[in-house]
Amino acid sequence: MNASFEARNLMSRQDDDVFDPSDLSFITRLAAIGDSYSAGIGAGDRLGLHSENGGQTVIADVIETQIPLLDPNQQVILLSAGGNDIGLTKILNQCIYQFSVLNPEQVAVAKIAAATDDRFKWAKDFDFDAAGLGCEGQLDASRQLIDSPTFSNDLDTLLSAAKKKLGLTGSGGMIYYTGYAKFWAEDLTSECDNVSWSTWIYPDQKLTKSHRRTMNELVDAVNTKIAAAVERAGASVKFVDYDGYVGYFNGRFCEAGVDEATTESNTRPGLMFYEMSTWDVFGGSPWKRDTSGVPSDTFVGYLSQLAQLTLLLDPGAQLVNEDLIESAPVDISSAAFAKSTESTDSFLGIEVPNMLPDGYGRVFHPKILLHELIANLVIYHMVDLNSQRNGFAAIPEKLEMDTCLYKPPTTTPSSDQGQQIAIASYINPLGEPATWQRLLAYDSNKISVLVANVLNGPDYIVEDNWKLVIDQAAGQGKTILGYVRTGYLGVSQQKFTTRLGSHNLADWASQIEQDVDKWFELYSSLGGIFFDEGWPECGDNNIYADLYAYINNYTKRKHPGAYTVLNPGSPMAQCFENTMDTLLTFESSYENYQSSYVPNDWTPTDPRKIWHIVYRVPQDQVANVAALARSRGAGLLEVTDDDNPNPYDTLPNDAYMQAAINAVAGGKPPINDPAEATGSYVAGIPNDADISSSDYTSVTLTWSPVSNSLGYAVYRNGIQFLELPASMTRATVGMLEPGSSDIALEIRTILASSNGGTSRLIRASTSSLPSNGSITNTGFTKNGKTVTYTADVLVPYAFVQLFIGIQQDDLGLTAIHGWPIDKPGVDSNGVGWLQIVNYLVEGNDFYSALYKYTGTWNEHTKANAEWSWSPIGVAPQVQSGYTYTWTVPFDGTDAKASEYIVQGQGYAPITNVFMGTPYYRLGY
Repeated sequence: MNASFEARNLMSRQDDDVFDPSDLSFITRLAAIGDSYSAGIGAGDRLGLHSENGGQTVIADVIETQIPLLDPNQQVILLSAGGNDIGLTKILNQCIYQFSVLNPEQVAVAKIAAATDDRFKWAKDFDFDAAGLGCEGQLDASRQLIDSPTFSNDLDTLLSAAKKKLGLTGSGGMIYYTGYAKFWAEDLTSECDNVSWSTWIYPDQKLTKSHRRTMNELVDAVNTKIAAAVERAGASVKFVDYDGYVGYFNGRFCEAGVDEATTESNTRPGLMFYEMSTWDVFGGSPWKRDTSGVPSDTFVGYLSQLAQLTLLLDPGAQLVNEDLIESAPVDISSAAFAKSTESTDSFLGIEVPNMLPDGYGRVFHPKILLHELIANLVIYHMVDLNSQRNGFAAIPEKLEMDTCLYKPPTTTPSSDQGQQIAIASYINPLGEPATWQRLLAYDSNKISVLVANVLNGPDYIVEDNWKLVIDQAAGQGKTILGYVRTGYLGVSQQKFTTRLGSHNLADWASQIEQDVDKWFELYSSLGGIFFDEGWPECGDNNIYADLYAYINNYTKRKHPGAYTVLNPGSPMAQCFENTMDTLLTFESSYENYQSSYVPNDWTPTDPRKIWHIVYRVPQDQVANVAALARSRGAGLLEVTDDDNPNPYDTLPNDAYMQAAINAVAGGKPPINDPAEATGSYVAGIPNDADISSSDYTSVTLTWSPVSNSLGYAVYRNGIQFLELPASMTRATVGMLEPGSSDIALEIRTILASSNGGTSRLIRASTSSLPSNGSITNTGFTKNGKTVTYTADVLVPYAFVQLFIGIQQDDLGLTAIHGWPIDKPGVDSNGVGWLQIVNYLVEGNDFYSALYKYTGTWNEHTKANAEWSWSPIGVAPQVQSGYTYTWTVPFDGTDAKASEYIVQGQGYAPITNVFMGTPYYRLGY
């Protein structure tokens, strides 16, 4: 708003003839309707109201009892409604003040008393079940009310009814629908975590970050629904959103540096909501208690009913700070048990005694400062509309406050700490080099983190195209991470196994650390590790969180300067706060980010601790999503318009990327030091380590636990390559060459102090592969329209895939088509061959899908084949030991069972077992 428009301009016209858009004296018919925000609780003297039932007014009340009382042809209607429909007062009860919070047994007792005791006549229709929900239950109930079609429909009905009081279409009348403001400071500091505003001396409800965050999100959700209804209602309705100003002027509860535990009144300037200890505008003490009757259907009346209910169930209940309450004609217990009477206003229910100090009657309502802010913003919109209707330019919105506002203590953030874009860039640089060049060209201060994924990890040899982009990214100041799969540590519903087929936690730890080291061995300019499929639960005695922390320290000590990210894609408990540099706690669609986002129940000091990935984001919503992510404490963000099944296989167009870049401040990722190593690596202990099993590419060692051990280190040929926590007495050494012998392995114990011992070497070897290679015993059987394939896979590939072909046209009438796979070598005539496949089975024991080739390659094309497949069904896969079994439904396909290939790829040379018809390469 350009300036504060004086209220006199609503009432009188200036004498000169110069047009003044702030002259609103032509408005002579104005009405304010709605809930207690419209009624003006805490605002001072009132000019007059049609209804006093503002405190507990729901949308239906406005439609049925307020709007019918309005004269027609209103020029302006000011409207506020919806907060009570979603249970705002019930949230205040359950999560903040606990006027009456019941357990199930108390709910049952209260229902009986309400039905049989005349002293509790007011409680006949009381919602006792709501009083027994608890804070989380009430927050969930309110969220469901907001998300329900009923709430949106009620808003539409309300606006439709109100518009009818504006007069004829085109008359120029306007409805200004004011929303709500978040009550809690959005930085969610921990200073309020142990503060309680509970009413009674009971186990008290704390103002936790989790609850404050959820309450703020509910306000945002209500405003979003109101704004959408206003949009549907057309040009004669304007949504007035003042929430941002309340935050800008630091007017919320629990701002940084504020002591919210004090009982002193008016604890700071600039607070825009009444708290219990705030004096009223007339200088009245908040601790005064007037026990004269109040209508039960008002805000004060509802709070008094809750307090009365508590005293019904516990007559000895004592108010917190009861010694501060000023004397009243009747003590609170006597007042509670006084007989209720009918209210003088019949539509306001039964009259009940005012049970509580007067300060409670205003809590969470706007103070005069906020009423002034709302009024000025409404007047701004009225003046701006007046200007434009008279042919003048729109007036920019800018609001200034002529009062002493609160300024919280500040620290100067590092220039590295701004919000940044981090991209899970699973895009093959061989197939899309131009995409990678575009990625690399973007500002490294804005797009600071990229992720490389060769084959679900590093593979076993350097891939030249990946090495090129990794080196280029590092040279430009970007941090590029290597992808390491952690498989939810094998404890999720999917029960993922390691590449060697194990569920054992120590085997998962062994594979993860070996993949970390392989990344840095193959790609020396790598910036860190992206640990995917992170398990988000602490586990008994924090076993899972501690394991990730152990792996993090191993990574950072062995590869100094490494940046680490753990990705569960879901909220994480605070036990994970120090496990990795950054935690990726949201990975889902734009719709879910808007409607069903679940936060952590803790807030890190550095927002770069949190990374969110949001896909299916429209380009025009990129800036809004970035702002929303900032408000949710996410310092790293990826937004994309890509979608499932793989939202990471393409990069949005340049205009989209520029929108994302412009939406963030930029910075660098946080790279923390590892925990200080405190022990010595003692040789000779344990003295019973031995080989428990071995196969073609791995050796498993086991040993007995050592007292006071801090962990165990595994050495191969004198070089450490694994480190495990003290809880593990097993390690699997993988990535060994088949047929290796005389492998020198050693286990050392990490102890706080020791004189050391003599190295105890364990000699190991691996089995040689059979003459027919690493994939053997392939075959299939038919059972009706289902075909079962089997194969023994002797090495742990990253991917094992089954390809199936069709009956191609050998007569040449139709072009051979499908995905071509080269057969190695040439025949005696120097001719190369390939096999064509048209179906693919890929997945794991938890889920495996059947895909059909949708590319365009055929024998007459000269271009490279397109890797393009569409899912058409489920084809279960089971791995038992070395044996893979695929059960493939052939119904509705043209697949030919005998035309198949079993392929292993990743962590060993690619292997194809061809079982079908070869074709000439034909210039391919």
